[in-house]
Amino acid sequence: MNFKWSLSSITGIMAFFIFIVFTFISVAFYPTPYTPLYDWLSNLGNINFNPVGAAFFNWGCIITGLILIPFFVGLYQWKPVQKWSKVFLAIGMILGVFASISLMAVGIFPETHIKQHLMAASGVFGSLFIIIILMSVSLFKHHKFMHVVAYWGVVSILIDISFKIIITFPQYKDALADFNPTVPLPGLEWAAVFSSLIWVLLLSLNMLIKKV
Repeated sequence: MNFKWSLSSITGIMAFFIFIVFTFISVAFYPTPYTPLYDWLSNLGNINFNPVGAAFFNWGCIITGLILIPFFVGLYQWKPVQKWSKVFLAIGMILGVFASISLMAVGIFPETHIKQHLMAASGVFGSLFIIIILMSVSLFKHHKFMHVVAYWGVVSILIDISFKIIITFPQYKDALADFNPTVPLPGLEWAAVFSSLIWVLLLSLNMLIKKV
């Protein structure tokens, strides 16, 4: 099978694997038992909790965010026909660049800079599901779009929205500042991040296979 390597297909695949590798290297260096269900992703980048591995997670966020910028910019290659599809795609691309910069800020301002860190994380999670919705709606009728990408996007959207809603409940007000919460909220955070990265990977493979 012949493939067409494009800016988005290359950078999307790279972003997925770079984040995975850097994150799990950071987990490997974590000095105490680490459980995704109860330990926040951001704990990995906290030098007080993870003295050796923090740099790997933070640099993973910075590099991944940097690589995702050309991924989202390169999505112009879909060139949808309908005007509204072009508008949705353009808005999704702009939000994608914003989410990428926010992800870089997560690494630049780790948990030890909690106010800036939470703002950056909010930028990522606040835009993820909107980006996937806009992209899926824009491309759904495109003859080269593989619908499995949209179906997986629905899963990712539901996870992200569930996390955003549950974290606002009064009983979880201080959960983000808690090193080891008693409820598995961090598991939803992990699921939201990795399901979104899988969506990026699937869209990249879609473009590679269908020669977009």
